[in-house]
Amino acid sequence: MVSADNLNLDVLELIFAYLSGHDLTCVGLVSRSFLAGAIPTLYRNIVYRLREAKAYDTIMSPFAVLLSHKGLSKHVRTIDLQAIPRTNHLKIRPQPHSGFMRDCRKAIELCDSLHTFRCTESNVVPAFLMALQNKPNLQQIRLHGSLTPEQTKLLVNLNSGLTEVFLEYASWNVVDALPKWTAGLHRSLQSLVLYRTEELNEGTLESILKELPELKGLHVIQCPRVDQATVLNLVSHTPALEALSFTTMENGKPIGTIPPLPSLQHLALDARYHKTPSPTPAILMTLLDNLKASAPTLSSFSIKLPERKITIPPTFIDRLIEVYGTFLKKLSFLDCEVELVSIEKIAEECSFLERLDVSIPIRDVYAFASTLGSAENLHTLVDVESHVAHGVHPSLNLEMVEYLMESVPSLRKVVSGRRVWVPEGIAEDFDGTVRLDRRLPYRSRPSWFLPTTTM
Repeated sequence: MVSADNLNLDVLELIFAYLSGHDLTCVGLVSRSFLAGAIPTLYRNIVYRLREAKAYDTIMSPFAVLLSHKGLSKHVRTIDLQAIPRTNHLKIRPQPHSGFMRDCRKAIELCDSLHTFRCTESNVVPAFLMALQNKPNLQQIRLHGSLTPEQTKLLVNLNSGLTEVFLEYASWNVVDALPKWTAGLHRSLQSLVLYRTEELNEGTLESILKELPELKGLHVIQCPRVDQATVLNLVSHTPALEALSFTTMENGKPIGTIPPLPSLQHLALDARYHKTPSPTPAILMTLLDNLKASAPTLSSFSIKLPERKITIPPTFIDRLIEVYGTFLKKLSFLDCEVELVSIEKIAEECSFLERLDVSIPIRDVYAFASTLGSAENLHTLVDVESHVAHGVHPSLNLEMVEYLMESVPSLRKVVSGRRVWVPEGIAEDFDGTVRLDRRLPYRSRPSWFLPTTTM
């Protein structure tokens, strides 16, 4: 007789790959065969968050587990350090916990199949650079890039097959080494992110991009010496770009003719507002006008404004729809508000729109739902904080979500306040009731500008 315990181990692994978090842990406690099937997925992605860091003294870290059971290291593909346990002595500044750092470094050395490594905590990346050497499968890194010259040498000596490099707060040593480093990555590198890198300038960025003609993703965010005109001029070296993000500055040079970007699908703008009145609206309009001929089939657009009371002008929405309305599948408006008249026009004109990230006005949620009713293909609606109103942004409740899904027949997922709502039962036979599918983990939003991943 066939039972779950008698299933082939490979079959169990495929089934359990659809589970995560507590569900996967609970399945592993059912029996030894279930545990054996769950282990590869349990240890595939190790994410160490703030809550684990706070409980370090009472809960065994996953890195200590790997050291105790070294055979588990062969399953690890991703290590994401979002927080580091720190000592809390009154007489000294909190320092990274030496025991944790030792265990983590030794565990990384064991993980020969490591594919992705992320660590954005300051002053801890150097401790792991030596352990990251000789990792032939390492393809993606995201690091806090404040390094000394000797540490930079270790960084550029990482696997020459890297496909994605994300550097935050890179020091001048790292910036100076980037042209030579990227030259060695020209065959493999697909995406480059430079975030809040003050030392980056036009000359260095040009030297980098000249070495990467096949680059698919370029994201230069909050680098004060590189304005929008500089980025748009230098993308002539990367004609194969599919995703582009940059910061628009009020004091930037005028935008000229944009080089052809026939493959560009995703554009993200980090718009700066400091002056009153600000030239930013005019800059954005000019950008759309010049981009029309360069990237004619843009399907994803995101814009983020400073954390202040700003509403997207309807004239900008009108121009965006005029240029790209027939192609847009995903729209995202962060830290700002969009007027209901603009929401209505988006729903009517963007017939292929599948996902919308916008601040939903809780007090006018029923009017909002009515304006969105004409959206034919919208399946995901994400409620984001706008920072326009003070205090905590309230989340949608069950009644509001049900009304939204009744008003927008194609809607199949609503995300609000880390809650993910979906229709009850089979989506095609929606009867007006919804359920809470799951809660999203706490995470920061420094990578809002990257192309959308599955939520």
